[in-house]
Amino acid sequence: MSDQSSSASVLPVKLWTPRVIMFTTLFVGFPSGIALASINWMRMGMMNKAIVHLTGGAIGALIFIILSLLLPGNVGGGIGILANVGILTYLRIQMKNDIEKFKAANRVVQNSSWLIGFLIGLGVFALYLALVFGVTVALTIVGVPIPE
Repeated sequence: MSDQSSSASVLPVKLWTPRVIMFTTLFVGFPSGIALASINWMRMGMMNKAIVHLTGGAIGALIFIILSLLLPGNVGGGIGILANVGILTYLRIQMKNDIEKFKAANRVVQNSSWLIGFLIGLGVFALYLALVFGVTVALTIVGVPIPE
């Protein structure tokens, strides 16, 4: 029985690299990068960190959507670029540090497929677009003017 537990502790854990998370965030948006990073944290056993980031990402996405709908086009777009750059930098640094600590604890890491990560990012982006649609409809129903 102890042989099984010792071999289970050295099984490789598939994680997306900080670079994959960074590029997914850059090309698909910050909710996608947060989702990939959170999956990594779950796989590393860092459930609290994953939940905090998923919750913060969902709240941040909702706030960002409302701001981008209510602010003039250039301002909303500028905020979006700044948010994505800030979050991709943060996620890259956090993931790099957490993976290094995970490896230092004698855990074996394998790279997860960048393509699968990007496809998950696209799925998260589709959910984000559905949220944009829902918020737009809700604001329109309650009579909030949305600038062009």
